[in-house]
Amino acid sequence: MPLGEAAIWFLGGAGLAVKTAESLIYIDPYFGGSPSRDWLRMIAVPIDPREVRKATAVLSTHEHDDHCHRDTVLPILRSTRATFVGPHSSVSRVRGWLRAEGVEATVVEVEPGGSLEINDCTLRVFPSDDRNAESAVTYLLETPGGSLFHSGDTPYFPGLAEIGDLYGIDVAFISIGRSARGRRDYMTVCEAAKAVEDLRARAVVPIHYDIWKATREDPRLLGLILSAWNIGAKLVIMQLGDRARLKRGELTPE
Repeated sequence: MPLGEAAIWFLGGAGLAVKTAESLIYIDPYFGGSPSRDWLRMIAVPIDPREVRKATAVLSTHEHDDHCHRDTVLPILRSTRATFVGPHSSVSRVRGWLRAEGVEATVVEVEPGGSLEINDCTLRVFPSDDRNAESAVTYLLETPGGSLFHSGDTPYFPGLAEIGDLYGIDVAFISIGRSARGRRDYMTVCEAAKAVEDLRARAVVPIHYDIWKATREDPRLLGLILSAWNIGAKLVIMQLGDRARLKRGELTPE
């Protein structure tokens, strides 16, 4: 990867792989199947985690299986010696798995307000309002090519505006989806548009819209809301396996 750039692959669900000249960082990878009849996976599993040979870090936003999955995380840590990073809920799970399997790996617990250097990238940790999780965070990853925000599963909350006021966010990866009656799992497209506005993001990529049958959403609807509300962020729709290049803060699909 050339200096001053980053490549981003969409792994489906909330999963991303971010590559720079010195780092390969996975965020919320999930290479598992359908956990139950209520949560049917609608897209292919893109990678056999046992075949992953390079990784600098694996980041988890919270402990849910599709963001912190034993049979995804353990094989990657075992074969790459990557550092695992997450809030307490994710870290406690991973440490238990490592002990049970006799695998050695560096595990870093983070909290909102913290930061971490990962080779040529800086990771900043912010709050999440995900009340379905034991503990959850959102991330801002500053790469040589630009900065990207990852929402995890947070719904919209006013604190996003504080993040946008403090940091320049080039691309916001926002989880959207329909929620079953009586539930609140992901942002609606209207909430996502408000989040993008508050974050002052130059571009937005909808994520998590594709993976579960019960929560599938059309990401093109976000573009209609952005336009109707005169929010100038660029909408980039990525599908499973798509790659985009981040250079000088500009996200370009490839």
